[in-house]
Amino acid sequence: MSVLPDELWRRILEFGISSSSKNPLNYKDICCVAITCRRLNRLSYEDSLWSSLLSSQFPNYENPNNINFNRRSTYPSPSSKTIFKIRFERERERRLLGHRRAVLRVESQIGEHSRKLREIESRVMDERVRMKATTEELSNLLRVR
Repeated sequence: MSVLPDELWRRILEFGISSSSKNPLNYKDICCVAITCRRLNRLSYEDSLWSSLLSSQFPNYENPNNINFNRRSTYPSPSSKTIFKIRFERERERRLLGHRRAVLRVESQIGEHSRKLREIESRVMDERVRMKATTEELSNLLRVR
């Protein structure tokens, strides 16, 4: 590994992220690569790598570093890794909220069906009582005849 220069390792990682293969590298893969050795750990923190990962994972995201501002900001621009972390957390929260909505919708449907089932059971019991009364009345009429 020490034979290859950093630039080549950088290109390998960026190619792994931007490859159009079935399974390109994601943030978990980059984190796994980072714990293998000090050199890859250092390379995995580079902004260009996380910028590539950000653009591949969130293609609709517009990088604020690419926008020309009319006035200068007093705050330093956040790193691509920080932006990726924020976007990832937002996306995860959005998915969790969508899942919660789906669960609540299903629970609501279950509650509605349970209510309808209780209503039907109540009607069946009323019909049984009426049927029993009708049967008794019919047997009384047959006796009277």
